[in-house]
Amino acid sequence: MSGAGANGAPPDDIDDAAPLDPEEAAAAAAILETDTDESLDERIGTLVEELDDIRLNRDGDLDRLSVGGRVFALVGPDLLEVALDPAIARAALATPDTRPSPRGAGWVAFTPAVTDRFALDRAEAWVRLAHKRATRPGSAVR
Repeated sequence: MSGAGANGAPPDDIDDAAPLDPEEAAAAAAILETDTDESLDERIGTLVEELDDIRLNRDGDLDRLSVGGRVFALVGPDLLEVALDPAIARAALATPDTRPSPRGAGWVAFTPAVTDRFALDRAEAWVRLAHKRATRPGSAVR
């Protein structure tokens, strides 16, 4: 491992504190500012295909996601409502564009003002966590 530091550390010739050159900085800024053409319901739809045993039922403008008869999320083009563990729900409510859902304790409503990759990543993570919670034996999700 020529040039590699001990215990998998970066090679000695890499300065992590060095600023990006202007071209690197511009490329990074462009990636961060790029809006996605993927909608919230499209991202969650792709996830539903990946996860096991999810039943999807249309409920007006929303898709109701359930597993084993337990609803754990509702999703539309611009809205996600998801049932999370209490500690995760509290943390989720501290992020932008969220509010308590009228569905009850632990439910969080997410309506992103901008559907960028960060909003989609948050929504995907919350649905994964809600699915995991709903499939846990003795789950209290309703």
